[in-house]
Amino acid sequence: MNNNDEYSKLSKRAIQFSMATGLILLVSKFIAWHFTSSATLLSSLTDSSLDFLASIFSFAVLTYSLKPADDDHRFGHGKAEGLAAIFQSGIVLVAGLSVLYQGVQRLLNPTPMGKTGLAIGIMLFSLVLTLLLITYQEKVYKKTGSLVVKADRAHFVSDILANAGAIVALIFAYMGVPHADAIGGIIVAILIIKASWEVFEHALEMLLDHELPEEEVKEFEAIIQKETEILGYHDVRTRRSGKTLFFQVHLEFEDEVRLMDAHEVADRIEDKVKMRWENSDCLVHMDPISAVNEELIAHRQKLKQN
Repeated sequence: MNNNDEYSKLSKRAIQFSMATGLILLVSKFIAWHFTSSATLLSSLTDSSLDFLASIFSFAVLTYSLKPADDDHRFGHGKAEGLAAIFQSGIVLVAGLSVLYQGVQRLLNPTPMGKTGLAIGIMLFSLVLTLLLITYQEKVYKKTGSLVVKADRAHFVSDILANAGAIVALIFAYMGVPHADAIGGIIVAILIIKASWEVFEHALEMLLDHELPEEEVKEFEAIIQKETEILGYHDVRTRRSGKTLFFQVHLEFEDEVRLMDAHEVADRIEDKVKMRWENSDCLVHMDPISAVNEELIAHRQKLKQN
């Protein structure tokens, strides 16, 4: 299996598991809420409903983003992942605001709860199931770097905190602590809104061609600096689109250097980049530097020696 196939298979499987988990959580929380009328559970149920819808949308967009480049999309369809993540952030924000409203309403108009033990049991089940899901998603993200998987994992991480908070709130409510259920719902809402902003930030980075992490840029520059035939380099640019990492650089050569020799250097760099990052696209420009400019050449050689 090549790297592209692995990216596709693992990313799709992670979202499929997310959809299955979301459906199980949705049904179980609805049953618990039906019997308890808990504001905390209603908040968590609302969140899970939107999570499930977001996962379905993410799977559709992920499938589209994995399509290879074509005549109309020369750089591929990877940025669809960013659009999916933006959509997810909106879904999560709506969930958070809805949960906040429900919590405040319950705080102002408290109502008694029933069968709190059932609610606590189902929330514990939800907590364990969500932990298993995000553990798997983390492994997939480390292997693929998929933004859709990262965004999906982000709101399930918020669910972990939300479920834990809900359990604590339900326990306090069971013990008869006033307004514990409503306060728990409000805390859950704040965590959900925070998660929506984090998802939005990551999506925006891809859509606006944010530079790759500094460590990867330095690795790219280290590959370039190993080439002794060049006088220097400039205009290093990097970005990510879906699964593909894009690298670009201008190499500086003395103007007497043959084009064939300069091209061999460029090919070596491109091959090394491909070996280091299989899902990558490297573009190397070759710029002649006039030998008359002795000051510039001397400066470049001094930098190489240092």
